Amino acid sequence: MERPIIKPIGTPVEELDTPALVVDMDTLESNIEQVHSHFRQLDAKLRPYTETHRCPTIAHKQLAVGGTVGGIAVASVGEAELFAQNGIADILLVNEVVTPSKINRLCALARQANITVAADNSANVRSLSEAARSSGVSLNVLVDINTGQDRSGVAPGQPALDLARAIAHSEALNFNGLLALGEAELSRDADAIASEAGGRIQQTLDTRELLEQNGIEVSTVSVSGTHCYRQASEISGVTEVLAGTYALMDQRHSALLPELQPAAKVLAAVTSLPEPGTAILDTGRKAMGDDYGFPVIANRSDVEVTSMSAEHGKLQWEEDTDVALSLGDRIWFTPMDVGSCVNVYDYIQGTRRGRLESVLAISARGLYR
Repeated sequence: MERPIIKPIGTPVEELDTPALVVDMDTLESNIEQVHSHFRQLDAKLRPYTETHRCPTIAHKQLAVGGTVGGIAVASVGEAELFAQNGIADILLVNEVVTPSKINRLCALARQANITVAADNSANVRSLSEAARSSGVSLNVLVDINTGQDRSGVAPGQPALDLARAIAHSEALNFNGLLALGEAELSRDADAIASEAGGRIQQTLDTRELLEQNGIEVSTVSVSGTHCYRQASEISGVTEVLAGTYALMDQRHSALLPELQPAAKVLAAVTSLPEPGTAILDTGRKAMGDDYGFPVIANRSDVEVTSMSAEHGKLQWEEDTDVALSLGDRIWFTPMDVGSCVNVYDYIQGTRRGRLESVLAISARGLYR
């Protein structure tokens, strides 16, 4: 576990020990307000997906400003347990829970909070039902529909109807509706991404119509994600939109969401100047995450990242360029993917107007089970 050297509140940000995950609280709150204000006047509401930041403090900030369903989404039973312990009473687990030990934990959690889980297999539905009945609790279940992500989910149409019937007829389970997750290739044209999202959502709405024609009420149509939150929220029939990256933001989403700014950055320091045109930093893959490529330098345009090892980053520039770098100089990075970056830290250094304001625990980090 990370054991940060905690500086006194009020410390200038440039004096924080590096590498550090730093979140500008003004920008964070502005991003949250920007997105949540969009939902306040709509029928569809936002369900913050906290897997991106894994931080209860940020989750409570998201729920406090309105425009939400009143709850969050998580990726694992462990995350659900952590957020429930931190006072959040409505939790959607967007993945299937199939092993007996995890199902038992889920049922125990249902005594503390309103729990909804995804399902895409009738055998799993039977297991959930038996465990919930034995535990004396009820579980809400959404049918996970595969609308193109090809990761999990039952096919739209008749297969989804068959599974919904199985849930509706199961003891101790409440059929709540449909879940459609999807990931976009964010390097593509924004119109193409919007069109893809619209097609995915339409498959879900067509399935909803089929279920209701067969006498099964569908109270929830839950779709993702941050990249298409505006388009998704304005499609009639969608009841909730899952989105998470919008709060901290990252480089991958910046072109699609220019109204939002990166709140999370990584602060690094120059530790070596081995030869002209080269600087070495104390921040590498272990402190940055690199699932989607190198981070972007946020405070300088005269140097570029050319490589990253586990512990170090390399900056380079043309030797005849007038670049002034000294040992100890600070370099700010915007992560390409903020979720994988947050995943390597236990704490966020929260700053406001250039000074340390708070240290926030990323309490759900590592809770993959």
